[in-house]
Amino acid sequence: MTTDTLPKLRLLGMGQLLDQAIRLYRRNFLKFIGIIAVVQIPLTLFNLLTSLLTFGDMFARLQSPGRPQMADPFEVLGPRYFAGMGSTCILGIIGFVLIQGVATAALTQAVTDHYLGRSTSFLGAYRKIGRSWLRLVGAMVLAFISSIALFIWLLIPCIGWLTGIGFLTFFWLVITPLLAPIVVLERQRALHALRRAWDLARRRFWWVMGFVAVLFVFNQLLVSGPSLLINLLFQFLTESFLRLENLSTTYVLQTVTQTLLTLITSLIYLPLQQTSITLMYFDLRVRTEGFDLALQAEGTSGVPIAIEELIAQAPPPERKGLVTWTELGYFVLISIGAGIVFLALYMIFMVVAFALVGLSGGLPGF
Repeated sequence: MTTDTLPKLRLLGMGQLLDQAIRLYRRNFLKFIGIIAVVQIPLTLFNLLTSLLTFGDMFARLQSPGRPQMADPFEVLGPRYFAGMGSTCILGIIGFVLIQGVATAALTQAVTDHYLGRSTSFLGAYRKIGRSWLRLVGAMVLAFISSIALFIWLLIPCIGWLTGIGFLTFFWLVITPLLAPIVVLERQRALHALRRAWDLARRRFWWVMGFVAVLFVFNQLLVSGPSLLINLLFQFLTESFLRLENLSTTYVLQTVTQTLLTLITSLIYLPLQQTSITLMYFDLRVRTEGFDLALQAEGTSGVPIAIEELIAQAPPPERKGLVTWTELGYFVLISIGAGIVFLALYMIFMVVAFALVGLSGGLPGF
């Protein structure tokens, strides 16, 4: 696309941004889900099969009449267990590369194309990312290493205790998701992408934090919440009504149910999350860098230029310090807020758990 057909971008409020993301997601529902599903479904099924073979064999050995002595872990667990754990680790690494790298890069490209008024096919999105997925994988690995450093910071008395949780929360909810559009669209390398994400996010610190907090709550309600409730319900039914004494059968039923539910909900939510993050990225550039004005200026200059080149023209890193005292204060507030939310969720979980236990114990004949 050249400047004679450039889209018109405008400032969006939080509600407008979410509405725009949902509309874009609905218009391309099958395409966006398909980009993730082509990678996630095979990996999930392989993981499920590996898990069933690994732990199913272990439970069968423990319940067999001539079960092995508990003093020998290898004899108790069996060779399938150790082979399965190794396979799970390998599948985890492959899944990280394919989902966090390849599929996320392709989805980011597809969201960008449709947001800017271009039509991109399922295969076209994968073709256009080129080798950017490699840089995205590198950026995610660097983000993981950085999170380890932040965890060490969390252990430092006083200042680490007060700011560490806020640091980690902001890093994983804001900085890490922004890596995909920055790496794919701006063609930034891993280290530069991390700094670029921080420079963008810090300009509208609380607005960005509020936006991703809404996405996080939505994720908990759509993905984690149903999985937790079904798990508790399953345990309640098996212990109170079904009386499944065969650990292997119980494990198979529970694992298959949880895996399929998590797969379905994540396939629905992940494309919406990436759509929202990509639109947030453009909104940040419009508000803080005048990206919309740059588009208009190029459109009236009479010199055609590809929109990909315009997006890639990011400003250099900011000169001010990596973290200011004001931002440390922000992290303190986030840490306090996260602690309050954790306590509230813990209390809710305990109330639900005691209610189920009480219901189970109060049933006649149980």
